[in-house]
Amino acid sequence: MSLSTHAQARLPGWLHDLLERHLEEELELPILPEASGRLVTLCEDEKCDVQAIERVLERDPSLAAHVLRIANSAAYAPKEPIVSLHHAISRLGLGTIRNIAMGSSVQGKVFRVPGQQTRVRSIWVHCAVTAAFARDIARKLRRNVEAAFLCGLLHDVGRPVVLQATVEALAHRTKEPLPVALLETAMNEFHGPVGARMVRAWNLADWTAAAVAHHHEPEKAAPFEDEARITALADELSYWALDERRSPADFQPEAELVEALNLYPDDIEALLAQRGRALEFAEAFQ
Repeated sequence: MSLSTHAQARLPGWLHDLLERHLEEELELPILPEASGRLVTLCEDEKCDVQAIERVLERDPSLAAHVLRIANSAAYAPKEPIVSLHHAISRLGLGTIRNIAMGSSVQGKVFRVPGQQTRVRSIWVHCAVTAAFARDIARKLRRNVEAAFLCGLLHDVGRPVVLQATVEALAHRTKEPLPVALLETAMNEFHGPVGARMVRAWNLADWTAAAVAHHHEPEKAAPFEDEARITALADELSYWALDERRSPADFQPEAELVEALNLYPDDIEALLAQRGRALEFAEAFQ
């Protein structure tokens, strides 16, 4: 999938206007659970200690279990089982703990659309694989890997929200099966700005909102073009990796994107070689 794919189709005028009005004026943005919101705030504070994060996790057993499961996953390859939250937090670091909290929250609060479970799950898996590739790209470029991971994880967070709004709008017009192409077109058109609004409402960094809003047009993300470019390339890698029919020879990234990030053919080859690990990580992150 290329950056231009999302501009190829258009919504019927009535549906476009209805969705635009609803998403801009009537949409109630999802609120982060208390524990996740607290963790995000704590992890942004470089002076925060492990004990403070541990206390928050202890009050949310489900999130605590999720942290331990990821810490013990093959993606982080611990030499021996991690059985305590203190050990898990110390090993993973603040950025990863923040990302786990965000991932757990949005998966539970946002990626839920009745009747659209299969489609929503595929969006979430794509986001998780994108996050894994974004981290790999950032590491190669010597950029903040956990920041890149978060942008990748949240880049399509607006999709399920737009999907829900579109399903509800169409349900009032017809009892026929919902046309898949129309649902995809609606998500393609509105997911960036809606996702950015959500990220801002959660008080995440400006570069996160910029990457979420403009990962299909990174040049509009100034002054955070590189964050958007990393997310855009990771997005393309994710679509490629999740299609079992495609080989490394089939991956054709946007030339301007690769050039702007100063990546070479060997760099792209190395990223493609991470396919199995990215898919494995996405599985662990669910």
